[in-house]
Amino acid sequence: MEGTLFRIGGVGVSVYGLFLLAGFGAGLLRLVRSAGRAGLTQAEALDLGLYLLLAGLVGARLGHVLAHAGAYLADPLRAVLIWQDGGLAFYGGVAACVVACRTLRPDRWVAVLDAVAAPAAAGYALGVLGALWGGLFLGRPTDLPWAVDVAGALRHPVAAYLALASVGAYRVLEAMARVEHLPGQLTLTYLVLHGTARTAADLFVDPNATSAVVGPLTLGQLSAGVVAAAAGAGLWALGRARAGQSEGGPPPR
Repeated sequence: MEGTLFRIGGVGVSVYGLFLLAGFGAGLLRLVRSAGRAGLTQAEALDLGLYLLLAGLVGARLGHVLAHAGAYLADPLRAVLIWQDGGLAFYGGVAACVVACRTLRPDRWVAVLDAVAAPAAAGYALGVLGALWGGLFLGRPTDLPWAVDVAGALRHPVAAYLALASVGAYRVLEAMARVEHLPGQLTLTYLVLHGTARTAADLFVDPNATSAVVGPLTLGQLSAGVVAAAAGAGLWALGRARAGQSEGGPPPR
């Protein structure tokens, strides 16, 4: 599929870029509307959300460049030309947002991350759809009724699978946010859900369009699997801590 809609001077404006922008906007709007969950005013949530978007974009780009350092060593300037190849690493953005929250809101950074979890899922669901036009997540050939035509062949719409999984994660997180939960539980749950979905979705990616790094695993599967496992261990530790507190006294608020 052709990803470039039009050009302004020498800069191409892509469908993928527009979907990313729409995803950022949707996530930011949802964060502002749920600002009270983190003890923030809507104005504070808007300011914080804009900082997190910037941090996430820089972190995602840096993560992509580091993961593909060999491709950028010959031409380092390409590392900042994000509008040319659009390479972003999701977990690089996550790491940058965690650091930004610790720096900007040291008194309530965990609560802020929990408040960001559902908006992040909503934004990702919309933004990843642009990958269908951007040529990312090239699926394996298939004759299933929902196959999409990419590069002259019917293929799995892997980006659509990820979008559906993210919508599901959003619904789960919104439901969890309305009931009592432990600090950090929403963030860890999102990382488990997203990591599991990404690991599964890569099973439908065309092996000729990516490279295995450990046995049959792709780089995306490896990073997503590690994050999901670590977040799952964190949820288990939270559960153990809550059980211990319940035995020794009143449950945490």
